[in-house]
Amino acid sequence: MAAITSATVSPAMAYSGSRAAAYADQYALQPNKPAFPVFGADCTNFVSQSAHVGGGYPFRGANTNASSDKVWWIRGSGSSNDDFRLSNSWGAADGFYRFLLADQPGGKAGGSAPGSSTDYWTPDSQKTGDVLFYDWGQGEGVSHAAMQVGYGPDATSPSWKGNYVDQHTSNRYHAFWSLKPYNAAWATTTVYFMHIDAAN
Repeated sequence: MAAITSATVSPAMAYSGSRAAAYADQYALQPNKPAFPVFGADCTNFVSQSAHVGGGYPFRGANTNASSDKVWWIRGSGSSNDDFRLSNSWGAADGFYRFLLADQPGGKAGGSAPGSSTDYWTPDSQKTGDVLFYDWGQGEGVSHAAMQVGYGPDATSPSWKGNYVDQHTSNRYHAFWSLKPYNAAWATTTVYFMHIDAAN
């Protein structure tokens, strides 16, 4: 199997939220293994794959200082997680959040909402292929990420209708964006919105 390599993005190409969402839809319930590792807490690894492989967001600082908020990459191949190396920003929600804010053009923070929200829509600035970050309010800060992929009824709780996300851990396809139907900590959760600039 070939090792993971960076997507080539020329000036004529840009980040595609629709392609990122299509990748997320394809692998929301069945991870893309062995092409990528699968972790016990796999949410950000999954969203990073969607942004990179699907959306074409290029690696930054590949194979350099894995703890820096200014790099974002993964490398390797194989059937074991030990066969891969990755930056903290690739696999940790707080790291990916900080990376998107630090990168240029990167991402743009679009406000927040409570985990109790039943609003149909996320902010107008939030588009297909953008990322939602979650702080459960348990003292860990931002610790979960999901990708906004469309609008309609929740796939498993159809009475909930609105913008929906794909995520890992737990693996969910077309889940209502605030995750209230599934989140035992909804009352203390804060959801942060991040628009990924199409120029990436």
